Amino acid sequence: MKAFHTSLVASLMLAGTTLSASASIISQGVTFTFEAVDADTLRLTVDNLPNATGNWGPVNFFDAFDIRDVGSFSSATATYGVTSVSGLLGQQANGSGVGCNSGGGASACFNWGPNLSITNHMVFNIDFVPAGAGLDFSNPHLKVSFLVNDTDTRKTVDLLSLNIPVNAAPVPGPAVGAGIPGLLMAVGGIVAWRRRKTASAA
Repeated sequence: MKAFHTSLVASLMLAGTTLSASASIISQGVTFTFEAVDADTLRLTVDNLPNATGNWGPVNFFDAFDIRDVGSFSSATATYGVTSVSGLLGQQANGSGVGCNSGGGASACFNWGPNLSITNHMVFNIDFVPAGAGLDFSNPHLKVSFLVNDTDTRKTVDLLSLNIPVNAAPVPGPAVGAGIPGLLMAVGGIVAWRRRKTASAA
C-alpha cells in the first residue's frame, strides 16, 4: 500500500495548483519566451535562431536587447552562460547602428562584446534591483537586434520590438474541477476491491 499511497499523493499534487509564469511569441520562425523566475528575475529564452526565416534568415550574431515596461528599478544585470553584463539604463537597442543608444526611457539595454554567436537555444537571466513603486513583470517590452556579420556597423535586418505579457500568478490546473472527484472515486473503487479480495482470501 505504501507505493499506492505515494502515487495517490503525487496524483493529487498534479491535480492541484500549477504555476503559469511564462509566455512566448514566434516571429520569423524564432521563439522568444519570457519567464518570471522570481519577483526580481526575468528569463529570456530565444529558440531556433539558426533556422530563422524571412528577413532574419542570414543572421549569425546576437547584437543587443533592451527591456522596458517592468516597473521601477535602479539597476539590472543580464547573464548568458558564464558571462554577465550590466544594463545600460535609459538606453535601447540601436535601430540604425549597433549596440545600445539613448532614448530608451525606463529601460535597460544589454550588449555583449564580442557579439554572441547565435545558437539554437539561448538563455538570458536578467536580475533587477527594484526601486520606487517596485517591479511589474506582467507586460514587459522586448527589443532585440541581430547582425549578419560580426563586423557590421549598422543594421541590415529587422529589429524585434513588442510586448510579451507574462502571467506570473498561480492558477488552478485544468483538472482541479473534475479531476479530483474522479480521482477520489477511482481510489474508493480500488480500496473496496482490495477489501473484498482480502475478505475472500480469509
